[in-house]
Amino acid sequence: MKRTGLSLGGGSLRGVAHIGVLKELKEQGIEITHIAGTSAGAVVGGLFASGMHPEQMKSVLHDLSIRRHIDIGFNRKGWIKGDRIYQTLLKLTDGKHFSDLDIPFAVICVDLVSGKMMVIDAGEVAIAIRASIAIPGVFSPVEIGNKILVDGYILNNNPADIVREMGAEKVTSVRVQSSHVHQPTNLFSVLNRYIDIASDQNTDRCLEEHSDILIDIDLQDIGRFETKSLSKVIELGQLEAQKVLFHRQSKVIYIDQWMQKVH
Repeated sequence: MKRTGLSLGGGSLRGVAHIGVLKELKEQGIEITHIAGTSAGAVVGGLFASGMHPEQMKSVLHDLSIRRHIDIGFNRKGWIKGDRIYQTLLKLTDGKHFSDLDIPFAVICVDLVSGKMMVIDAGEVAIAIRASIAIPGVFSPVEIGNKILVDGYILNNNPADIVREMGAEKVTSVRVQSSHVHQPTNLFSVLNRYIDIASDQNTDRCLEEHSDILIDIDLQDIGRFETKSLSKVIELGQLEAQKVLFHRQSKVIYIDQWMQKVH
């Protein structure tokens, strides 16, 4: 049996590329033994671990109204409350807890109180995913006990190390990024670029040390929150997975050689 653990990075709406990767891995008969994800990676990974097939994810995405999920709160911790998103996640995961999942799964967040990375692998899956997509200043954080949890992007945007710690013998990582860096033109874009640089440094170190196989998805000019290109992004995710399965750069790697890396 071909087996691998899987780490899925964040990428806002561009993270739907993970659906295409999962589709290709399933079609190649590769068993996913462990999953850890940050932000968008936590969403896709959590749905998959909860039993949803990639094709089902595509159908859900097609019928999903993003506007209907924006509940403006204007409170002091975020301008989107996130209650509607949480209710949808609760429905899509069937209200499952981590202990109900067939595939070991972990979600990466940052605790604003301690300033530390939090690995959530117990309790309700939907609330953990909701915490991991809580972009500071945009979505309200999730408060659990004395913790204030937000998106894990800044500290660990692609948790290959966590997948390894979960017990995976081999780790395949999926990174969604854009090689086209726009010149910052306003305060928001300056801050966004500043955070990106810090996150990329952490991510690169983590992947270099802990990932056996990297599926790099370069979406170039597709924006983080661009809704019109979601189907295209999923297709690109599957295409990039196929490229890695069958060859790397200009040198062909035959499928049986790749399989040896993941079982």
